[in-house]
Amino acid sequence: MFTQVKRACACHVLALSLTMCLLQPSAAMAAQSSQEVTTAGQTSEAPKAETEGTLQSGEAAASETETSETQTEAANIVIEPTESSFSAGMAAVIQENNEIRAAAEAQAAAETASQPQVISVAANVENALNIREEASEESAIVGKLYRGCVGEQLEAIDGWVKIQSGSVTGWVSTEYVKTGAEADQLIAEINPAVVTVNTDTLNVREQAGTDSNVLAVVSQGQTFMAREVGSEWVQIMFTPDITGYVASEFVIAENRAGAAQDLETLQALQEQVAQKEAERKAQEKKEEIAVTTGTPMLAAADDVTLLAAVCQYEAGNSYEGALAVANVVLNRVRSGSYPNSIAEVIYAPGQFGGARSGALNKYLTGGVSSAALQAANDALAGVNNVGDYTSFCSARIADINSYSSYVVIGGNCFYKR
Repeated sequence: MFTQVKRACACHVLALSLTMCLLQPSAAMAAQSSQEVTTAGQTSEAPKAETEGTLQSGEAAASETETSETQTEAANIVIEPTESSFSAGMAAVIQENNEIRAAAEAQAAAETASQPQVISVAANVENALNIREEASEESAIVGKLYRGCVGEQLEAIDGWVKIQSGSVTGWVSTEYVKTGAEADQLIAEINPAVVTVNTDTLNVREQAGTDSNVLAVVSQGQTFMAREVGSEWVQIMFTPDITGYVASEFVIAENRAGAAQDLETLQALQEQVAQKEAERKAQEKKEEIAVTTGTPMLAAADDVTLLAAVCQYEAGNSYEGALAVANVVLNRVRSGSYPNSIAEVIYAPGQFGGARSGALNKYLTGGVSSAALQAANDALAGVNNVGDYTSFCSARIADINSYSSYVVIGGNCFYKR
């Protein structure tokens, strides 16, 4: 390679020499013209024909020949580059490259230094940490930072750090967090799994199994921190205080740090859990009462008509509802806690609104429906679809959480306390 460089340098020098040779005659001619102009200035002007055909004297011709030979010899001279000159050239190139690279690195370092440094903040608690609107324990809670979740520090004051995590921005106490390298280490040690729902809707159950109660129903794309990932079920932190189980086949589990949950989302989850729990308890209290035939009860014609009128007033045109109302009246007659006749039970103070308002009279004078009359007669014959219930109210105002058991028939809720 060095030989090739030497040849290239030689060619360069030769080209330079040839250029100089071409320039030298022009310079000589310029000097001669100058001399001729000076001489002409000292003598009379020669005719134009003689000027155009002027001949050189023998001495001038000989001098010009010697000059030409000297120029030819100079053109044939080749300056061979030395190793020292090559090394010096390469050193200059390397030095220039180093300077360019150093300048680029300095510029990149300056740009990096100008960018704000990201400081991680991780919750160092068992379950979740409150994120508050202001740096005070009395300030409103705007979200929760789960254990293993991470945020970014925005600013810090004495005892408090302002963070951004997910969609939540607020303050957390420095007593319950790790920051910077310690936060990164904590996240690496916990190595939490975050599960993402991968189906349209998914049941969250109290325990691992399809026969367990449903706590709530979640939607595709929702994410939760996982406490334990199994082959069939994943235990998740549904809220900071409630754990649940989801089927593994319908979620995607990833080992990464999660983000905070905003208060609105948490409240919606809590409400959903409360609603599902109420439905579960209501279902437990709800009885499927079969229609049975028991002991008949004798009644006068007037009592039958009165019983049918109450059934129609309370249940309308529903035969099942009318049968249930008739059996409540008869259950009270049989009970020692109420009067022992149909009329006395119906007209007892504060019991049946139609009896107090006089609304029953239009049925008593105008006639009752065939469905209500059939229901009254069937109940007297022993047909029962409400068991031993003695109380009922409209299903619209029923407080099922206060009942030990209940059943809804024909728009009314029949219950026990």
